[in-house]
Amino acid sequence: MGTDELDLLISKLPEQHHQITAEVCRRTGCRIGEATLLTWDMVSESAVTFQRGITKGKLASRSVPVTPQLWEALCSWRSTCVVRQGREPVAGDYLVPGRFAGSCLSTCSFMDALERAAAESGLEGVLSHSFRRSALTSAHNAGVPLRVVMALSGHKSMSALQRYLEVTPAQREAAAAAFA
Repeated sequence: MGTDELDLLISKLPEQHHQITAEVCRRTGCRIGEATLLTWDMVSESAVTFQRGITKGKLASRSVPVTPQLWEALCSWRSTCVVRQGREPVAGDYLVPGRFAGSCLSTCSFMDALERAAAESGLEGVLSHSFRRSALTSAHNAGVPLRVVMALSGHKSMSALQRYLEVTPAQREAAAAAFA
């Protein structure tokens, strides 16, 4: 998905807590489950740290630098949280609280909202990993070395990362034109 499609999809998500979850996934390349388990102490103006306990396989932590767009969205979300909760979030509070006290947004709730937003947007083939795939493909297309993309995404092998990278028809044509 391109930037315009991501913007449209996120704008169609029904609630601000769904939108910030999508923005985190979009801007960090993380999985939905990782985004929902983030706590405020894992987020700073410089980086989002996915601690080992919330990553796939729970093997290693990773930090992803925060872009200005993500920082702006996080600050706006923090202000919303203060109004909703009547207090500043503390370190161990979930970034995106769930319906019940002390819980985080459920991935099922997010997926239901995403499915409705995709239908309303007229976008097909949207999955929870669409944000992750788009982030990693965009970084690769921008010339970011694969080893750097791999470090940010948390993939352990180049072959696992390469399954995420989409190849456009224009890229195929350009590659064919470069054949000797």
